[in-house]
Amino acid sequence: DLIGLPPAPDELQDFLEDTSAGAYQRVVERLLASPHYGERWGRHWLDLVRYAETNGHEFDNDKLDAWRYRDYVIRAFNDDLPYDVFVTEQIAGDLLAAPRLSADGSFEESSIGPSMYWFGEVLNSATDSVKVKADRVDNQIDVLGKAMLGLTVACARCHDHKFDPIPTSDYYALAGIMHSTEIMEQ
Repeated sequence: DLIGLPPAPDELQDFLEDTSAGAYQRVVERLLASPHYGERWGRHWLDLVRYAETNGHEFDNDKLDAWRYRDYVIRAFNDDLPYDVFVTEQIAGDLLAAPRLSADGSFEESSIGPSMYWFGEVLNSATDSVKVKADRVDNQIDVLGKAMLGLTVACARCHDHKFDPIPTSDYYALAGIMHSTEIMEQ
């Protein structure tokens, strides 16, 4: 469950033969320290934010450097990054006054977080660029609402939310923020 891989036969045998106190805890600690832990649990987060390495649609061009976000998520899980820091970096990690650096200090980890806004479908040769932009923003709001709030905020694009206190005005306030931002590669 922790790393998504069954134990090797020798690992299973070693565990069954270890009758000392703390045997179970040692196995759990070893699995939590495995790089496979972040790979396993990071996949769930990547699904939430609709991670993809291509643009989808028609020509399905590659999203260059998408792997940087994937690896950022895996590192966050493996480093046991506090959830509040993880969420803050996703929403606005490029705007933090004191960004978090990588373990070796060679790059800013925090500024990779907002890449989650980039994973929506990209239409090629769209005829209505205003609608395409509005749909892209709608996808960004949908991901933000579902992943961060557990709410379907995108419903309020057309009407006040039927079940949650999310008015259309709040949707368009978020849309204004998304419309006023640019996705840039560093």
